Amino acid sequence: MEDVGVWRERVYSPFMTLVLFLEQVLGADHSCQDAVARALSARVADGQTPCSLNTGPYCKARARLPVELLERLGRETGARVCAQQPAGWLWHGRQVKLVDGSTVSMPDTAANQKRFPQNRSQKTGLGFPLARLVAIVSLSCGSVLDWAVGPCQGKETGETALLWSLAQKLQPGDVVVADRAYAGYFMIAWLIQQGVT
Repeated sequence: MEDVGVWRERVYSPFMTLVLFLEQVLGADHSCQDAVARALSARVADGQTPCSLNTGPYCKARARLPVELLERLGRETGARVCAQQPAGWLWHGRQVKLVDGSTVSMPDTAANQKRFPQNRSQKTGLGFPLARLVAIVSLSCGSVLDWAVGPCQGKETGETALLWSLAQKLQPGDVVVADRAYAGYFMIAWLIQQGVT
């Protein structure tokens, strides 16, 4: 938790906030209200004073979590799961890495509007900023190994450009499975040169 720096001791410490956030994302009920109710239940079960059911403090604590911490934990988790997989899960002893991209809508904030401009087909002030996302996923263990995020429009913002920023994650001996969006000459030549099939 050294990534969060110094913090005040509160009901929603960085560790507690991270645990609740992961449970919120992975659970069936993705609401902040459910996360706060679980925090309240845990406090009462531990003999602590109950906290409020107001979601505001939890949402503010979640906003204070550094994005870098979440990114580092995601990448480290993917790498650890992949490193511990049985050899029998590999394809002929080789890692198969899936590459694909998608777009995601972002919260409508001034910072997101600046970094991830809206689609030009939308009228100004309507809709949400769009981000492009490209990920490398291990086929054998299902872990996301790395990802890159960028805007959906502008120079060098396509899926191939984002994959170039992830190229160091592709190792000699890997097998890459991707759709035709990544079938450019330079990408294929580079993969062959690196010993990636």
